[in-house]
Amino acid sequence: MAKQLNQKASHFLSEFIQNADDNEYDDCLPTLNLTYENDGLLVESNEKGFTAENVEALCTIGQSTKAGLGHSTRYIGEKGIGFKSVFKAVDVIWISSGNYSFMFDKKQPLGMITPTWCPFPHRKTPGYTSFYMQFSAGYDKEELIHDINSLDPRMLIFLRRLRKINITVIHDNKISEKRLTKTDEEINKGRVINLNHNGVCLRYYLNTDLVDGLPKETNRPDCSQSEIVIAFPLKDLALDPKLTSENVYAFLPIRDYGFKASKQFFDCEIITLTLL
Repeated sequence: MAKQLNQKASHFLSEFIQNADDNEYDDCLPTLNLTYENDGLLVESNEKGFTAENVEALCTIGQSTKAGLGHSTRYIGEKGIGFKSVFKAVDVIWISSGNYSFMFDKKQPLGMITPTWCPFPHRKTPGYTSFYMQFSAGYDKEELIHDINSLDPRMLIFLRRLRKINITVIHDNKISEKRLTKTDEEINKGRVINLNHNGVCLRYYLNTDLVDGLPKETNRPDCSQSEIVIAFPLKDLALDPKLTSENVYAFLPIRDYGFKASKQFFDCEIITLTLL
């Protein structure tokens, strides 16, 4: 397990975002809340809530309720290892969801996979699945605060369910808040994504292509198809392209490779993408 843990100690933020996008939701706006206060982090999602299988998945290594379902292309994550990345930053994490309220304590024997029933130690939003963590001694909380504040609304472009991220950071007697939201609309037989960050709007035109005949992947059996989605940044409501370099995503951003699209490329009805 130690070999699979990501080296960046704040990587667990991405894991929580992935899990929020993979969650099942009732009739609500899929939302993730991140609240940093008093050297602790509260992460909440208005998902349906934990099942017994979800709890068991958290208590195992290399297993997941997402894999082996035949339709697992709906999910970003696949390894039970993802949640364990939080232990790069914390010794104890508390979890509350539905009728479940327990913690994992890394300092105890097998504490990373053995839950202990206990009350949730922090205020929480009713009806939400909540995680609360106090960080290990020596952990670089300034880096974490920087990473939280650096979350970009464009990360919502290729996520499938998550529509809103509320971020609150209370640190050094200062309060900062961000609201990242995503809405979409059908225009000219295509889809336009509207991203909002505290009143600033970004618009993208999406073109989607289904790729078939993918090689077999043991972690995602029976999945031979995947979507490639290209998001064109727009200047305004007239669908004029904005020629800027954008990140490449595997759901979440990987890096900026300098790809740009010309006006002629944007106007084409057929798009061919070659990856070298």
